[in-house]
Amino acid sequence: MKRAVYLMGGVMGLLASVEGANAQNVLDLKGTWNPSQGAHIVDGPSRHHESGMSALPGQDNLKRHNSKFVFRIEGQDGRTFWGTLSSEKVSETLIGALSIDGKQFVMADKDGTFRGSVVDTNTLDYCYSHVTPTDIAVACGLLVRER
Repeated sequence: MKRAVYLMGGVMGLLASVEGANAQNVLDLKGTWNPSQGAHIVDGPSRHHESGMSALPGQDNLKRHNSKFVFRIEGQDGRTFWGTLSSEKVSETLIGALSIDGKQFVMADKDGTFRGSVVDTNTLDYCYSHVTPTDIAVACGLLVRER
């Protein structure tokens, strides 16, 4: 009986140390992140249109975003995080979560979602999409942390 108790205690201690190690390895995302190498296309009027858009040749409704966006992750609690996404004229709340293994993430703003992967501690590979009654948009690129 004592042996079973010791064995159970050892297993519980091992599980607690593994859980503690996982909690310590969560990537700290707080900081300012700038998009890089982006590919963006919008059909319809965008909330960020005043910040910079250009028409695609031969397309009446399709536009390319050339706005400067800035992502500011202001807080983090374990694998969940929050902050703002801003262009020159618009700022909106952003929330997100990291996967259990810390390799994937999802974020949402007021009208769309981002999905992506962690490249390294200062680079995220993302894709974004949204569909609203007035416009649709997709984008993919990198988010690079300011140092």
